[in-house]
Amino acid sequence: MIKTAPLILLVAGCAGLGACGGEEPQGVIPGDALVYESRQAITCGTRGLTTQQSAQKLINGGIDVVRSNCGVITGIVLPAVCGIDSAEIIIHEIRRVNLRDAGQRGFHPVTELVDPAHEMGYMKVDCETRAPLP
Repeated sequence: MIKTAPLILLVAGCAGLGACGGEEPQGVIPGDALVYESRQAITCGTRGLTTQQSAQKLINGGIDVVRSNCGVITGIVLPAVCGIDSAEIIIHEIRRVNLRDAGQRGFHPVTELVDPAHEMGYMKVDCETRAPLP
């Protein structure tokens, strides 16, 4: 999991997230939900899982994956050192009826990341450049 210390602050307010208030962001098909897992990327080290590797875990469990994106957890503080979790995540859109099965495979609803009171959340980013996506 993510280790925190007061050196680097990754911040994105709720307005830029489109995920505040516990609802699924715009663009998600009704009846679907977004789940995530750690990308397992290490600062100054490995890039971690690809979206395909992560999606395969769900597919192997009989869960349809509608689409996948990379993301980053926002509003947390990370130390400026190498060798720790990078706060990168992989986000998958799945059928809402499969949330429980996804949870048994280590995936969590993205709504768990959103805490407007503490400006915490997530944003989708390009998997290679980490540039924010709409």
